[in-house]
Amino acid sequence: MPEARARLLLRALFLLAAVSFTAAAARAQTAATLPVDREPSKPFVAANWPNFFDERQSQTTTQQPPQGQSKHDQRRAELETPLTPGQKMKRGLRSAFLSPQGYLNTAFGATLTHFREEDQPHKDGGDEAADWASRFARNFSTRATRRIFSDGIYASAFGQDPRYEPSPRKGFGRRAAHAATRVFITRDDEGNHEFNASRLAGNMTGSALANLWEQSTPGHDRIGVGPTFKRFGRSLMFEALSNVVFQEFWPDIMGIFKR
Repeated sequence: MPEARARLLLRALFLLAAVSFTAAAARAQTAATLPVDREPSKPFVAANWPNFFDERQSQTTTQQPPQGQSKHDQRRAELETPLTPGQKMKRGLRSAFLSPQGYLNTAFGATLTHFREEDQPHKDGGDEAADWASRFARNFSTRATRRIFSDGIYASAFGQDPRYEPSPRKGFGRRAAHAATRVFITRDDEGNHEFNASRLAGNMTGSALANLWEQSTPGHDRIGVGPTFKRFGRSLMFEALSNVVFQEFWPDIMGIFKR
């Protein structure tokens, strides 16, 4: 029965992805009939692959920030220029495969999971290392899937900005609360705040698709409806913590050391 429910959940999520693709296509077709003030995006061809992951290629041209403007204010100013669907996909792929933070977080999570496993007397050091590497690969696959869907596919389909919005407020408590709630609140392409459907849908999709490569171990059931929602809940918790530490306060911390 749990396996049947998991298959049903996977089918529902695949259907959600198909609907999202259709919505994105409809949005693009509608936008094509409206007047625009900026040049159309360059077509994606094989010649663009060398610069595909280049951060400079994924941002529209903006004016140089005024002298004396803080890094925090610069990041908020960058949000005034919306991303195209192609830029969102590039951002999702970079976040999935080229983010040092992603590899570190995955290694940390794999280590915690490995130490929570029950000891197997028949396994030697080589077996333990192989188990850790296998856990790293599974965690990395789940995280990469979440980022591609949330920052690329669903952000394009729902017309939402996948970039983090720094807090406009002062004080540690207010900034920390703002960072944690960005998991549930985001901006649309017009700058209006709304429910972060792309983030939650992306995390749920990645958590569900993980049933395809996850493996249960003694005392730890990782396949089925229950484990899927546990992964989903943990992903939201860790993203909220990551927003507080790395997105909101890390630039300030690095600025102190650069002085």
